[in-house]
Amino acid sequence: MKLFEPIEIEGMKIKNRIVLPAAELNYHTPDGGITDRLLDFYRERAKGGIGLAIVGVAKIEPHFFGGLAIHDDAYIPQLAEIAKVFHEYDVKCAVQLWHPGRYEISFDPERTPVAPSPIPPPIFSKRTPRELTKEEILKIEEEFADAAVRAKKAGFDAVELIGSAGYLISQFFSPATNKRKDEYGGSIENRARFAVEIIQRIKEKCGNYPILIRIPGDEFVEGGNTVKEMKTIAKILEDAGVCAINVMAGWHESRRPLTTMLVPRGGFAYLSEEIKRAVSVPVIIAHRINDPFIAEKILQEGKADMVAMFRALLADPEFSNKAKQGRANEIRYCIACNQGCMDNVMQGMPVTCLVNPTAGREAELRNLKTEKKKKIVIVGGGPGGCVSAEFLAMKGHRVVLFEKTDKLGGQFNIASSSPLAYEFAEFGKYFMNILPKLGVEIRYNTTATAEKVLAEKPDVVIIAVGASPLIPPIPGVENAVTAFDVLSGKAKVGKKVVIIGAGGVGCDTAAMLADKCKVTLIEMLPKIGQDIGISTRWTVLLYLNQKGVEMLTETKAVEIKKNAVVVETPKGRKEIECDTAVIAVGTKPNDGLYDQLKDKVPEIYKIGDCLKPRKAIDATQEAFELALKI
Repeated sequence: MKLFEPIEIEGMKIKNRIVLPAAELNYHTPDGGITDRLLDFYRERAKGGIGLAIVGVAKIEPHFFGGLAIHDDAYIPQLAEIAKVFHEYDVKCAVQLWHPGRYEISFDPERTPVAPSPIPPPIFSKRTPRELTKEEILKIEEEFADAAVRAKKAGFDAVELIGSAGYLISQFFSPATNKRKDEYGGSIENRARFAVEIIQRIKEKCGNYPILIRIPGDEFVEGGNTVKEMKTIAKILEDAGVCAINVMAGWHESRRPLTTMLVPRGGFAYLSEEIKRAVSVPVIIAHRINDPFIAEKILQEGKADMVAMFRALLADPEFSNKAKQGRANEIRYCIACNQGCMDNVMQGMPVTCLVNPTAGREAELRNLKTEKKKKIVIVGGGPGGCVSAEFLAMKGHRVVLFEKTDKLGGQFNIASSSPLAYEFAEFGKYFMNILPKLGVEIRYNTTATAEKVLAEKPDVVIIAVGASPLIPPIPGVENAVTAFDVLSGKAKVGKKVVIIGAGGVGCDTAAMLADKCKVTLIEMLPKIGQDIGISTRWTVLLYLNQKGVEMLTETKAVEIKKNAVVVETPKGRKEIECDTAVIAVGTKPNDGLYDQLKDKVPEIYKIGDCLKPRKAIDATQEAFELALKI
């Protein structure tokens, strides 16, 4: 595979084409210092076989909220510990140097963000920044160069400038945010001058030291740079001395999906392909590459020289080794749900992962062996049941898993029929491959009864049977079908559909039906998709709008007729004509089996939705916690 061919970048001999890109993990100390948790996270990915790691973001000034600290020499010894971890496993590493510009959130409430021009951002602080003076620009350039010196002293093989995502360097690049009239604004060469001067200052201070830069292949911002202008900027940066260009898509404020399932796998490789046509240095591509075969195809087609995949390596730190060893069916695929990564980062919380609850907790796996082997029966092969089975088997317990259908995955298999959730199908596939290899006995097509469970003579029983659709006491509800039955194909619908309840399940159902039906979503709360994560919800609404789904909030169903749903709105009562009404108002726990068994086995637990309906990430985190305890 080309994916595992070595590549040389300005003297750096990199063993393969897989890059762990920089991403905020929120594992550092409040001031940006390193922690054992951070080192453990990086160590597992280094051990897992990556070729290049880019660490960061790393702040070049102390007052920025977030990021690793590289603004002071005092942090060099700590940064050296990170470089040492990567070098121990023959992984080359760089630090990504960061100034947020107008996106700044500061520890100091009196500070005003700075930017090329005084244009407020639509996200984050939303404060109007102050326009930088020429003297301040030169000072920031010096700060970037000084930070590069620290990276070199700490033993990093290179630095990367973040000229993407809407941070300061990209604010200079973009005509949408740079309205300056001096030598740093106007023409494309002038808008690139800030980055070029930073590169020059680093070279003056660090000598022959590799400098990468991350740029957006297209900003996807109104009035911003398209791929056409970014090709010109990329060439200017190459001429200035960068040794590789790391391409991503858009800015944080771009109003189009960049990281959700609405982006197909490898969907932005066309951007790196365009940038590659403009430059001769190696080009890296990112976004929605969660599969070694997609990565290989991008490389074979010459669309990029390396592939960056943060979330794929978050989901499975052994991704690289498994792919190299021909064990792709054992890879724990990222399902692009964003629940543990993007959603957490945007709320200032440490990163975790729905499919990999050990992310950020790698140290707890080191001695994952039980002192006393137990027989454990798990009922339910959904997210909670599968994760608990995996880690309990890894600990050395004997595990029997009852699943009433012919495959694992639970509600994920139902949701995966929606264009908003198709990646969820990967979850069950992984466990169907991996659990038998760990020695788990899976009883498919078996409805667990108290008698069947007790016949196993278990030491421990874990009930993970999920939840069932909640049927609201609405007159005429017998005329409706459930969203679960629609998504699973058990219930057919007509040409006009009213979906009662617009949480995640209602939205998934609307998305599935939107191409072939006229869909109306009704929600009694003020917001559609209230239970969908912060980084995904707006993309769901965008998709449903584009598909022509009518979305009504503060609208309560009060009666379901055979050909209409009667609703109460702030403006009064009305009827919405339909062929089919679909119920999607939530779920109720399936806890009957627990009640039948709770006094008849030595240990019994409930996890996931059968304890309390919530998000899938809650079920997998609970499952891991329980596995650590037993």
